[in-house]
Amino acid sequence: MEQRKLNDQANSLADLAKTQNTMYDLISDLNERGEDMEKRISHLETRLETLLESLRALPGLISQIISEQHMDFLEFHVQPFDKLNSHSPDRSHSLSRRKSTSTAPATSSESN
Repeated sequence: MEQRKLNDQANSLADLAKTQNTMYDLISDLNERGEDMEKRISHLETRLETLLESLRALPGLISQIISEQHMDFLEFHVQPFDKLNSHSPDRSHSLSRRKSTSTAPATSSESN
């Protein structure tokens, strides 16, 4: 009977050692996962900060692009208008001819 108790206690001690090893492995695994999680969170924080900086710069960039496109639009559409309004000798001459084709007598401004 005494021998049986000693065997049970020895088995319990062995089971306790196995449980302790299992717990140690689990705690080590949890620590590794915690460190990995901290690294991932730190990386995500860095990426979020970069994204936030980009978002803060976005209104200025949009404004700049719109201004550039507006200037390009104006240059493209104002240039032909300026060319039409330029006073080249050919254009002045053709305007004089159109004015002088009327049947009314020529005035001093038309005879130039």
